[in-house]
Amino acid sequence: MSAYKISHVAVYCSSSNNIDDHYFTAADELGTQMATKQWTLVYGGGGTGLMGQVATSLQKHGGRTLGITPELLKIDALINTRDDEQIITHDMATRKNKMVEVADAFVALPGGFGTLEELFEVMTLKQLGFHNKPIVIANFHGYYDKLLGFFEELYAQKFSKQTYRQLYNIASNTDSIIDYLVHYVPPDLDKHWFV
Repeated sequence: MSAYKISHVAVYCSSSNNIDDHYFTAADELGTQMATKQWTLVYGGGGTGLMGQVATSLQKHGGRTLGITPELLKIDALINTRDDEQIITHDMATRKNKMVEVADAFVALPGGFGTLEELFEVMTLKQLGFHNKPIVIANFHGYYDKLLGFFEELYAQKFSKQTYRQLYNIASNTDSIIDYLVHYVPPDLDKHWFV
């Protein structure tokens, strides 16, 4: 089987500047490692928070960025005006669809409601068979521990099949993220999601 090819990685993450520094350090490391792999960053185009940190780090090390931003959020104080390419969409739904279309892989760094919504959407699309791309939940400093604990409740109470653990990978550091993506083999998921 030939290796899964990655050129564009969507990173979902916080746009807040008010979070702990260790999250910024991890975002910086991810940007550096993505640049080393010559992977283009696909993201919401924000210039603040972890979004801005990943993009800045990646560009500093020679990587390329593709910011996809809805018209409503195209405000100079919010967007990264240094993106190599920008796509402005009519609304959030179009933005998310474009990110899914362009990206070969998805990484969810720590983030808020928007990050969770994007993560759940790509997981659901994979569950339903609309794509079979890698999804990584970056559980830096145990950020997603409670969410992952809730996932265990879904499995235990049979609201989700055990096989859907294959929908995503859990990584505790950037090395684990890169290793998973480099060696990704698309799983043969059960298409009978409704049973």
